[in-house]
Amino acid sequence: MIDSIVFDLDGTLYLGEKVVEGAIETIAALEAEGYRIFYLTNNSGKMRKQIVDKLNNLGFPAHSGNTYCIARGISHYLVEEEIGPIYLIGTNDLRRELMSNEIVIKEDPGVSAVVVGIDPAFSYQKIAMALDAIDGGAKLIVANGDSSYPIENNRRLPGCGALVAAIVNATGHAPDVHVGKPNTYMLELLCREHGLSPERICVVGDMPESDIRMANNFNCQSILFDPGGNFSDFSNMKARALNEIISLLKKGR
Repeated sequence: MIDSIVFDLDGTLYLGEKVVEGAIETIAALEAEGYRIFYLTNNSGKMRKQIVDKLNNLGFPAHSGNTYCIARGISHYLVEEEIGPIYLIGTNDLRRELMSNEIVIKEDPGVSAVVVGIDPAFSYQKIAMALDAIDGGAKLIVANGDSSYPIENNRRLPGCGALVAAIVNATGHAPDVHVGKPNTYMLELLCREHGLSPERICVVGDMPESDIRMANNFNCQSILFDPGGNFSDFSNMKARALNEIISLLKKGR
């Protein structure tokens, strides 16, 4: 029986700094019905605390225990697999999160892995460093393959996948590990830390190729959220408005 809901963030609960209509009310109603709420984002540019703070400032009930982001996932993966030192392509916030977990970051190609997240300062020089490192035997570990992500006013910005594509094109080396969606690593981590199993989880997201495919890969339920009604065949359930979620869950409960 489903008792835990895992929400995507960008495009599902908010767009940039704008809350999606009905999002806060839906989560409050779900909590009143006894559901546990979790947040899982492919955003690789922010530390977990920053994402929690943003959720709280927008009015969502978030804390470090129910919020899962790429920085947290990559940190856990590198420590768990004893990988290091690394060369990092990513934001200063991602760098701080990794360093807080005692992950050694070097600015030379003599590393065991190249880790790639979103990076507004991405450059030719960074591609060249990654090329040298990978040619020397380093693994390529990437946050996700998202080519873009949605913001306000129907705009999109380039995602981590756009950077990864440049590195793959230069090196001829496909990523060894995708930490984020649609890989199930972060969902597995969430379940381990909270004693959950796939049959107790429903993922809610707006991206068929990441959110819904992750749920399918994990054999758990999902709800594809799309106000435009452009639904694919990926999801188990579909919603054009977030306030439809409770009735969909009750039908399956």
